[in-house]
Amino acid sequence: METKKIAELAKILKQNQLTKLDLTEGEVRLVLEAAGGKVVLQEEAKETQVFVEETTITMEERETVRETMAAYEQKSPLVGTVYLAPQVGSSPYVKVGDRVKKGSPVCIVESMKMFNTIEAEKDGEIVEISVDNGQIVEFGQVLVRIREEA
Repeated sequence: METKKIAELAKILKQNQLTKLDLTEGEVRLVLEAAGGKVVLQEEAKETQVFVEETTITMEERETVRETMAAYEQKSPLVGTVYLAPQVGSSPYVKVGDRVKKGSPVCIVESMKMFNTIEAEKDGEIVEISVDNGQIVEFGQVLVRIREEA
């Protein structure tokens, strides 16, 4: 798991005054626990300490983080390279804040020289794009998070 992503998760843990975050991505399990101003990281039986700066956020920002974490996770159905736009230089399929309908394209995953259009599995609003254009993704990796419409 990338160090940048772990640092972001530690920040979310601290900002929301959570005591523990347990996350599994593929075969990697990550456990973050807050303990007296620091966050202790356990990843694949390794223990490391990550110190988190004291930060304050507004209630609105805290609610946005909670909504993002509670949103539906659209996951990759295969291993491959993700493309967020239909071709180089064109607009991306979706951006954060866009509303999508079930079946509308959100990205493409290229696998074994086949381009597979990944369609939204739910109606809702895109609250996070979890991958970068051209990134290699694993089976089951989160591509986007969709806050379902009520």
